[in-house]
Amino acid sequence: MELKGAETISAKPSAIVSLMRRRWQFLVLLGLIVCFPILIKTYFLTRVGIVLALFAINITGMTLLTRYAGVISLGHSAFFALGAYLSAILTVKVGLNPWLSMVVAGGTTVVCAYLFSVPFLRLRRAYLAMATLGLGEVAFLLAKDLTEITGGVSGIPGIPHLRFGRIVLSEDWQLFYLCGCFVILFVFLTENIGQTRLGRAYHAIRTNETAAKAMGIDVQWELSRLFCFSALVSALAGSLLAHFITFISPESFTIDFSFTLLIIVIIGGANIWGTLATAIVLIGFSEVFRGLQDLSMGFYGLLLIVSLFVFPEGLSAVLFPRGYTPRKISASDLEPVRFDLQNRMNRQKTVQNLQPREGKMLELRNISKNFGGTEALSQVSVSVDYNQILGIIGPNGAGKTTLLNVVNGFLTPREGRVVFQSTDVTNKTPHEMARLGLGRTFQLINLFKGMTVIENVMVGCHLRGRSGILMGGLNLGRPRYEETIIRNAAMRSLEFLELVDRAHDVVQNLPFGEQKLVELARALAMEPDLLLLDEPAAGLNAAETERLSGILRRIRERGITIVLVEHNMPLVMTLSDLVFVLDFGRAIALGTPEEVSRNKEVIRAYLGQEV
Repeated sequence: MELKGAETISAKPSAIVSLMRRRWQFLVLLGLIVCFPILIKTYFLTRVGIVLALFAINITGMTLLTRYAGVISLGHSAFFALGAYLSAILTVKVGLNPWLSMVVAGGTTVVCAYLFSVPFLRLRRAYLAMATLGLGEVAFLLAKDLTEITGGVSGIPGIPHLRFGRIVLSEDWQLFYLCGCFVILFVFLTENIGQTRLGRAYHAIRTNETAAKAMGIDVQWELSRLFCFSALVSALAGSLLAHFITFISPESFTIDFSFTLLIIVIIGGANIWGTLATAIVLIGFSEVFRGLQDLSMGFYGLLLIVSLFVFPEGLSAVLFPRGYTPRKISASDLEPVRFDLQNRMNRQKTVQNLQPREGKMLELRNISKNFGGTEALSQVSVSVDYNQILGIIGPNGAGKTTLLNVVNGFLTPREGRVVFQSTDVTNKTPHEMARLGLGRTFQLINLFKGMTVIENVMVGCHLRGRSGILMGGLNLGRPRYEETIIRNAAMRSLEFLELVDRAHDVVQNLPFGEQKLVELARALAMEPDLLLLDEPAAGLNAAETERLSGILRRIRERGITIVLVEHNMPLVMTLSDLVFVLDFGRAIALGTPEEVSRNKEVIRAYLGQEV
């Protein structure tokens, strides 16, 4: 576990090594693009190749949006159309340079996508899919009915070809190579983004949005900018289409286009290479057998149903299985971490001994919360000092988890105030609380399934990075440096909890007790000032509970304040400096473990009788 104020050491795995391991895939893609026009000399097949390239550009952004972040969009035909029509209108009717028109079209599309995302990305699953479906239909109707601007069903003819100086890209093979360059660029961006903190954040949002918020991920913002990125990619593909065929009409942007994109991405899975392979097969089949095009959507739908049964995680899960990497962490890899960790711990102890932190870490003042007619909390007040462990106990339904959710920002109290380190945080959101130094584990295990142990813990370090989509996609110095920081911090957290040997195992394959520790390691990787633990001993055997007790003591020794909700009374009474008791949402006792154990109200609440 990395401690406050400590410098970060370098990690051995580097982005360059990772890229080298994947280079053969880029080389294959590059070889296909270079050789295709040379080997395929027919007019028809060259144009099929351009169509494939345009679909490949589209699916890069859609792979991140749908397969990583879990956003089902049926409206990307709208952005595809917007890019095409804006480029056509600006070049044909305004006389703008084609390249400049593409830039304007892309910028306008991003603005439109953002305005759409602000209200509608708050929806989830089927509701969001229906909203995007409506967007696609509206775009199609506007293209058909705004005849003064779009030409209606007659379309816009005479769109000029793109050019580089005096070189006009009028030949199909020239357009193919241009589209191929964009394919390589966006595949490179997508592949790199999937390996960064943003890729992990998208996966976290898709698999467990609640835990993602607790790790400091601003879900709404991350989804909005990803949605805008995917819209920008589709708009670029639309612009290329307009300058390729030099004529556009509404029939090119029907809802079938969005369905086709979505089906390819779902069948392909959360890996751009699997999705590209799927696109080549399906689009190639559809274009070669154009006489059966009316049946293509039915064929795609049938194939989608079959694939969901055979490989629900997509073709990528078959081609690129995850987990249990052959190379485990060696002792030589961990030695620098152990040595550095011990030095940090010693320095931290010294600093704390010289300058002890005093005062209230957290204050809850007259907190009340109700759900409909049920009052879950009623005028609850309690505080915890720096470097203390506050145990919260009470019968089932007493309001303990509700109280933690109020502190964490998942619930807003009906009345009362939450003060964290002298700051009123009553209306803060979970990701804002994480930024302020609040870590959290949950009553039920909230891990990110499908990720390895170290990837789960690295999500806890999300706030250590600042690189956006473009920087992360280009894989330049800053995001690579951030990845080094994040991986080292995650490894130190695993080392602290003795989970290093499990670092590359898929998290859902671990025993229950170790999954609990992974969730704790993820919270510790955040370097919190205050740690909220909701029944961390639930489901653990005696040996695991004893191990947890030792871990919590060591965490407190490092200067982290703990609020512990637990039903294991021996654990609470042994560890806690103060014990707070709730019953039916009311505070009935606060004191040392000895005082609380003799309190008549507490005995009555637990035993149901006066003593």
